[in-house]
Amino acid sequence: MKNIINQVINTVIILIMTFFAIPKLLGKPQSVEGFKQFENAIHLDANFFRIFTGISELGLAFLFLFFAINKNQILGKIAFSFLLITMITALGLEFFARPEPKLILVIIAVILSFLTIYRLKTIK
Repeated sequence: MKNIINQVINTVIILIMTFFAIPKLLGKPQSVEGFKQFENAIHLDANFFRIFTGISELGLAFLFLFFAINKNQILGKIAFSFLLITMITALGLEFFARPEPKLILVIIAVILSFLTIYRLKTIK
């Protein structure tokens, strides 16, 4: 049962990371507009930061896919550690760089953070 839960968590993370990476990499208007809000706060070019974030999220999705397939514990700890850092950074950006945080993004980041902490504790 625990193995099924862990695989569901891995799958959900892969899907979420891919879901958020694709619009960033394709330059969808909503993503472009969202990153323009960050430009003044963090003093980075919005397009560079958007593409960097999209590549990072897609890279995380692939890292989780490799972990889900080969179950290498070190790879899993690296993947979940990077995800936790990414979610903490996302929360920081939502609260400190965006004029008004988007509640759905905050909720997703918090849920992924809790799932990450759970998985970091259960990888042996």
